[in-house]
Amino acid sequence: MREEIKRKNGQKDDLINSIIEAEWRMFDQVQNQGGRAGCQDDEWTFYAMRYSLHSALDMDTLKSYRQDLQEADRDGRNLLTEKYAYMMEFTDPAYFDHRLKEHLPPISPEKADLVDRIANLLIRCEQEFEAAYPVFAKAGRPLTGTDGSNVSFHVYTIGELKTYSQRTLQFYLEAVRSACERKENVSFQIHKTTAEFYGYKSLEEAEASLRSKSR
Repeated sequence: MREEIKRKNGQKDDLINSIIEAEWRMFDQVQNQGGRAGCQDDEWTFYAMRYSLHSALDMDTLKSYRQDLQEADRDGRNLLTEKYAYMMEFTDPAYFDHRLKEHLPPISPEKADLVDRIANLLIRCEQEFEAAYPVFAKAGRPLTGTDGSNVSFHVYTIGELKTYSQRTLQFYLEAVRSACERKENVSFQIHKTTAEFYGYKSLEEAEASLRSKSR
């Protein structure tokens, strides 16, 4: 991944950059049914989206997730491939059951519970963001649904969380829950960082700009 697109000023940036480098290598190797996707050659967008997501997490969660990536690489697993496969449990359940399920690590009841609890918290965060910035929110994924042509936030989140270790999920749950207790919304943090990548100074500026373009 090109060095010039990386952020290097924040306290967590070195850690986040090492995570995104590992994710990008895996993403580059994902084999799609219809051939290589155009987004697999778009380093900037991949970096902006992943950085925005990871920047809202604490150091413990990030370090644990980096360990997940390192362990997966050692074991010859591709967590990005697994993420998209887990998503197909919702978007194409027949294909998932017949072609993918047996090749994926099984999800224990304890891990499934953590995934559901985190996903439910994140959906509530997204609902609050959608209420505050409806035009910005509409520009992203639909919040729920199982349409395979436009994967929802819910399905995407579950697919991603299932690739995390139980250790990382426990850190993640505590991080999101603690943020909620402090009246901090991780969705606002994530989307604010995304807006900055696209040249906006604030969520308000992004909302106003997108609203004017939609008229």
